[in-house]
Amino acid sequence: MKRKSQSTLTISAVAFIAAFLVDLYLIVAHPASIELIIAVSLIVVVDTFFLVDGILTKIDDIASINIDKQNELTKVEKGIYSVAKREEVARTQSMSAMLDILLEMKEDNAKLYDQMLEQDKMMTKLQIKKDADNTTKVVNSNEKLAIVIAQMATANAKSQSEAIEILNDICKELESRNGNLNSANDYSHLRVMKSKAE
Repeated sequence: MKRKSQSTLTISAVAFIAAFLVDLYLIVAHPASIELIIAVSLIVVVDTFFLVDGILTKIDDIASINIDKQNELTKVEKGIYSVAKREEVARTQSMSAMLDILLEMKEDNAKLYDQMLEQDKMMTKLQIKKDADNTTKVVNSNEKLAIVIAQMATANAKSQSEAIEILNDICKELESRNGNLNSANDYSHLRVMKSKAE
């Protein structure tokens, strides 16, 4: 179709130029041949009509092609915009989901931190109580130990006193057997050997 319109336009242009030149020639060379001049002038007018029609058709074709290209470009732009919009919506949804996950993780971390603080407080209280119990036990143990030591010292002193009395009795007995009894003798200065416990 394009070739046909192009060839029609070319033929119309050539025919118009040829008819116009012939008409000029007839007007200049044979001004008396009015019928021939009118006939050629009619050919020029008809050929002008076809030429103008061909030019307008060509312009319409070019305009139609441009409109089609513009429509295609518009469709492509709409498609690109639609794809970009979908990608933006998907990206926004993905970012929103990620933000929600991050907020949940932050809340979970805050809860875990609070639980850890509570456990630390509880462990500190338990440790303080355990230390207090251990201190009480140590103090009670020391008191008991001091009581036992005091009892042992008292028992040792009593045993030592009894041992001295026994030694005095033995010495007096020995002197009486030897016939050398002197009631003035006092053996209280004798001391029993200190035991390892003391």
